[in-house]
Parts: sequence; structure tokens; C-alpha cells
Amino acid sequence: MSETTYCPELPPARALQAAEQQAVLEVNRALGINALWKSLQSLFEDLVPHDSMVMSQGYTDWRKESTTRRFTSANSRVPDDSHMQGVVAGEGRSFFQPFLDARPGVPAYSHSQLMADPRKIPQTRYYQRYMQPLGWRYSAHLLFWNAGEVTTSFALRRRSDQSDFSPDELARLHSLHPHIDAALARLDAYEGERRTRVLLESFYRAQPDAVLFLDWNLHVIYTSIEASRLCAVWNFGATEARRYNSQAVFALPPEITGACEELKMSLLTSGQEISPNAVPAPRTSEVVAPHGEIEAAITMRKDNRGGMEQPVFVVRLKEAAVGSDGQSNRRQLLAQLTPAEREIATLICEGLPNKIIAQQLHKTEGSIRVQISGIYQKLRVGSRAQLIIALR
Repeated sequence: MSETTYCPELPPARALQAAEQQAVLEVNRALGINALWKSLQSLFEDLVPHDSMVMSQGYTDWRKESTTRRFTSANSRVPDDSHMQGVVAGEGRSFFQPFLDARPGVPAYSHSQLMADPRKIPQTRYYQRYMQPLGWRYSAHLLFWNAGEVTTSFALRRRSDQSDFSPDELARLHSLHPHIDAALARLDAYEGERRTRVLLESFYRAQPDAVLFLDWNLHVIYTSIEASRLCAVWNFGATEARRYNSQAVFALPPEITGACEELKMSLLTSGQEISPNAVPAPRTSEVVAPHGEIEAAITMRKDNRGGMEQPVFVVRLKEAAVGSDGQSNRRQLLAQLTPAEREIATLICEGLPNKIIAQQLHKTEGSIRVQISGIYQKLRVGSRAQLIIALR
């Protein structure tokens, strides 16, 4: 019998006990990677005692131990070490990679399952170069797969005085696997949506377009800088609005709120368009600020994929067209700038100094000064005051 291909029957999953169910509930309540990792540490400490534990997430190459994030449990005796990661990647291929390549999708295993005679494990290079120097004798792993590749793994280590992982403990890992898998999938979907939202917001934030996204309860989901500015003009008038930081005094104009409420009522009274399988056409409304300087086009949209999400409102603002003497060429000027430059120029018009602008944009004051010089050159102005006048 080959020492590198032997694998005993994996233990069957068993029903979770009451204490285990409570620990799993805490895992499923977690929002965000840090909260999930905290709950997982408690789960494993209670149900599968260990000396050290590492979670590796976001593998870019699981055969080379290349991951985007690695976490060492707070109670681990030995913290994760970048040098030792290299040893695992180098020596692990010959030690446990054949086992994994032959069993894609295996949810859990222990090192003792890799050899016909587990007593020979200390003779392997992997053990001598990685396990022994760190004081470990036994190891168990929980793996999560997607399309034949490991996406997340948990490595639990034990010293020789702690004994090997028992069949009951491996069965416990198998029982926990689907619950943790569901929590990781939920987190992955949440972070994917968050990543997409952040990328889109960072791209559109400094665009010259003035746009607002509101949820069904008229809470703001997103607002561009230009939309904040025009809301301030709507609420205070152009002259008065210049005295304020538009983001600090941001409030939805009551006329826009009223128009959204009317759209909601039109949808609710129709009945047909809110049925689960219906794909309603967008409903629209247009309103104008009391002073006539700002116009708003409001569109109510419902998810066409049949999801449970309530409709949302897209509000597009623009300055009303007036005579050439009163119409600012702000949009034309902003269009000459890059998105980053537009954001800086808008914050300057809010009256913010370079130091605060740098803090808000997570940049150095030096880089802000360089970008401001570029803005001056593009817009052919020579000072902060001239820039503000040009854009107002």
C-alpha cells in the first residue's frame, strides 16, 4: 500500500449539539470579515481545541500558499510568519498536495490521513522544516472550494502533548463545514457588492454629473459632490449656499421628497406593478426649485431581476437654463479636469483648506498642491479665489 495515497474513510458528519448550534448562530450573525473571524475563533476554540490556528482567505494560488488575507487566532501560541509560509508552499507540495489533487472538494482532513503509517510523518521534510521548529506534531485542515480551487482554508495545529485529532473531532469539522461555507458565501457576496459600490462611488463621486440615489424610505444611498452643491443651492439659494460646506448642510429639498412620495403612491395604487413577477417600467417626475434655479428629474426603478429589493429613486439635478449672463460654464470647466481634480476643485469651492482636503482624500498635502497647480493651469486661473469665482 502506498504511503502517499492511502486515505481512510472520511468520518460522516453528525448533528450539531446545542452548544455547537449556538456557536454556529454567532458565526451566521457576523457582518464583515473581522466579526466573522472573531466568531470563528470562538467556535473552533470551543469545539476543536488547538495550539494555533490560521485562516487563509482569498487564495490567488492555493498550491503556492498565495492569499490576499491571512489571520492568526488571538490565542495562538505561534503567530503566522511570512518565512514559514514559504516553507509550507515549498515542502507542502510533496507532503499533502498529492492527497488534495486526488480529492478535489475534500472538506476536511488531518495529516495522519496522508500516510499509511502516520508514525513516519516526523521523517518527512515538511515536518522537519515546518512543524518541528514550531513545536507542532499534529495538524488538521478545513477547506472550502470553488471550481476545483481552494478559496479559504483553516489550519489547526497541535503539540505532541495534545494528541492527534480524533475521528470525532474530524466528524465535528465535517459537520461545521456547510455552516461555515454558507457564512463565507454570504460574506463574499456582501464584500463583492460593497467592492463594486465603492469602486463606482469613487469613480462617479467627482464627475460633474449631479445625481442622488434614494431607497424606498427616501434615505440617501449615494450622492455626488455636485448633487450636494445643487441641493444646497436649492435649499438656500445660490448666494447663501456659498457660505456653507454643502456636504455638511446636506438635506433633501422638500419638493424632491414630495415628488418621490407621489411616485410611491402611484406605484402602490396601481397594484399590478409590485407583483413579484412583474417588470414595471420606470416612473418619472420633474420638479423645479422655488427660485427656479435648479431642476430635478426623478425616476423610480424596481429591480427587474425579480429580487426582494424595494424600488429605488434616481434623482438627477441640473441648473436651469437661463440667459448667457446668468448661466455659469461650471460644467464645461469641470469637464476639462480629471475625476480627482474635479473632486479637489469642488472641495476648494466648499472653502476647505489643503490640509482638510488631503485628509478627506487620504493624500499628502504635497500631492494636493501639485494637483491644484494642474487645475489652475487647465482652467487658466492664478489663485484659489479666481478658481472659486470661475466655478461659481
